[in-house]
Amino acid sequence: MPVDDTVANWVSFGDQQTGQLDKANDRAISAIGIIERCEARDQAAVKRSRRLF
Repeated sequence: MPVDDTVANWVSFGDQQTGQLDKANDRAISAIGIIERCEARDQAAVKRSRRLF
């Protein structure tokens, strides 16, 4: 956190923290999306394999 109490430093600090939070949230959203696509791919493969029997 900023050492002094100027408004500009506090605004800058808040922007930096928000940027870090946005990065973390994007990673979680991306990971969930990857997992969902993999699960959908796996389900489709299982359905295709059942048709053969």
